[in-house]
Amino acid sequence: MKVDFHVHTSRSVDAVASPRQVVKYAKKLGLDAIAITDHNRLFPHALARQLSREFGLLVIPGMEGGNIAIRKHWIALGISRPFESLSIDTVLSFIRNEGGVSVAPHPHARLGYADYAGLGFDAVESLNGSEPQSNALVRNTRNIPETGGSDAHALPMMGYTWTLVEADGTLDGVLEAVRGGRCTPRGTTIPFLDFLRFYPLYVRHRILCEPGAALSRACRVIRDIRALGTGESPCTAVEYPWIQGEQYPSP
Repeated sequence: MKVDFHVHTSRSVDAVASPRQVVKYAKKLGLDAIAITDHNRLFPHALARQLSREFGLLVIPGMEGGNIAIRKHWIALGISRPFESLSIDTVLSFIRNEGGVSVAPHPHARLGYADYAGLGFDAVESLNGSEPQSNALVRNTRNIPETGGSDAHALPMMGYTWTLVEADGTLDGVLEAVRGGRCTPRGTTIPFLDFLRFYPLYVRHRILCEPGAALSRACRVIRDIRALGTGESPCTAVEYPWIQGEQYPSP
């Protein structure tokens, strides 16, 4: 199976395509499965099953946790309820108890966990489509399972990075294959010109169409960065007003 384990939709504050657009495009690209890992927004299992049936590929419910601007990120695959904690040990324990799989995304980037094996992540994202510098630093001396993900925030960023997974096509089968190391990163990082295509799409869809929300997001991120610099406690991402209390609309 060709699986992209790290994809964002418009339910992330920094992505532009709807869930339906993302899944439809993944099918067009020939992917067999994608994990939708929006920032601090767990993708609903019911919606994942609906889109899986509609487009004929497996949609894996996931989320990318951690404050989007200042705290290190983690990915949870297959959990049934959202979770956030300032303690990565607590996060990983929760994912494990939920029967999910934890992945350390872009581990050597500023917002990644470099000690992924020591912390107890189930897998490490050794090939991130958007972070070539992080990829080059991965050593994985303890040989935990490795995944590849595009970290796509717009459709042009998809299709270059994925994971080859030996699984039966079911959610449980894919998760078990990752736990067992029956997965191999494949593809390349996103070409620079396709990476750049994200920015005009973001300006059009998330700033020009939503100026008030865009200003609110920017102010909150700036406030968190200032709080970190002064030693104050910044908000966790689940406290952000554009996340808390929102529900997924029809895809």
